[in-house]
Amino acid sequence: MASASPTPDEDKIRYLDLSPEQADQVVQTLRTYVSEPRQARIEDALSARTRDVAVVLEDIHSEHNASAVLRTAEAFGLLEVHTVPRNVEFKLSRKVSLGTHKWLDLRRHGDAGSAYADLKARGYQIWAADVHDNPVALNQIPTDSKVALVFGNEHEGLSADAVAAADGVFKVPMTGFVESLNISVAAAVSLHDVLERRRAAGQLAGLDPVELRRIRAAWYAQSVRAAGPLLARAGLPRPFMSLGPVRYYTRRPDGGDTTVVAIEDDVDAAT
Repeated sequence: MASASPTPDEDKIRYLDLSPEQADQVVQTLRTYVSEPRQARIEDALSARTRDVAVVLEDIHSEHNASAVLRTAEAFGLLEVHTVPRNVEFKLSRKVSLGTHKWLDLRRHGDAGSAYADLKARGYQIWAADVHDNPVALNQIPTDSKVALVFGNEHEGLSADAVAAADGVFKVPMTGFVESLNISVAAAVSLHDVLERRRAAGQLAGLDPVELRRIRAAWYAQSVRAAGPLLARAGLPRPFMSLGPVRYYTRRPDGGDTTVVAIEDDVDAAT
């Protein structure tokens, strides 16, 4: 007997909750609606994705900086970005992010402690960006295990708890008069350094085959505007990398405006 079609409340699923067989069925259902160049691009991006390096963002105020970090993370092949909106909601700029959140595993936490617990349980060393407390230079961060780099907001930096609970503190060495870089620049420099040192040592691992199948399914679903009804007719859920709504912030001369968009309705942001 054919399985019942998903109800409106069941048709949205996080990619990690797909069975491998469901993932393959999603891809098969949508493949004819995805051009061959797009399929090739998806495979190239999948082959470069890694969980070996992750980024944690605590209380980022600027939507431009938050968006720039996501864009950098996606461009460098990261999969995970953890957000800790303690006092400020995590917001994006559509023009800057260019929909990169759609291809990332975004994980929201109430505080740095819960983010760290998740990461440490999976073997990450936590390194917090801070110019105080005798930080080591960026290029001295050990890269023989998985690394999570933590960045704070543009005004106060990281909270004391986020620094104290980290395995170490680092800074980007500078020879000019300024003591710190813009967060999006610091994140880009730091991620590139750690990734390239792991890659040079032959330690940068890709994703396991089952995870690749699940992510492929989510990316196919993100690449087809009619994925929702097509998958519903096939009795399949619609997978997403992350399920939380997207908060876009638009700056206006008379003040800013925040728009909350359900992830499935964010069709204009797909790259």
